[in-house]
Amino acid sequence: MLVSPFDIAIILISSVACIYCMVLSRRLRALQNTRNGLGATIKALSDSISAVSATTDETRYHAGELATRLAHLIEEAKLACKRVEELTRELNQAPPPVAHPIQHAPAPSIPPAQDTADEMREALALSNARLREITDLMHRMKHMSEDSAATAQRDMHTEDSRPVQLRSRMKVV
Repeated sequence: MLVSPFDIAIILISSVACIYCMVLSRRLRALQNTRNGLGATIKALSDSISAVSATTDETRYHAGELATRLAHLIEEAKLACKRVEELTRELNQAPPPVAHPIQHAPAPSIPPAQDTADEMREALALSNARLREITDLMHRMKHMSEDSAATAQRDMHTEDSRPVQLRSRMKVV
């Protein structure tokens, strides 16, 4: 039986195709390698996404708590401001202190103007304390957001070195 040139060409092409398939098989195995191939990259990205998701959920929870507390403190501060305004108005409307006290009337232990001034000082101190607490809460929220972004950035194992930007969803009242 004679071997025709067509048979030789088919054998050569089949051999080249087999060699090419073996090379492709090795490359595919290298890509699927979970230690240093594409599988490892996908696993690292999946872990990073899970970490960012957990951090985001935790930050949202804490931000919600702080926003509720902040809203409560703002309401208290508004009430304290109204009280200070009322006390200031009462103090301005109060008659001036008498230069010579009346001899037959018993002297009150604390003059009314002094009592109003004390109430105003207490309301002002309460208002200042609430404002300090609101400011502290706002700083805590800012630091938590920055820490969360830093943690997310640190957990990412990609070559992208851009910082993670957190978008604000809270509206300032």
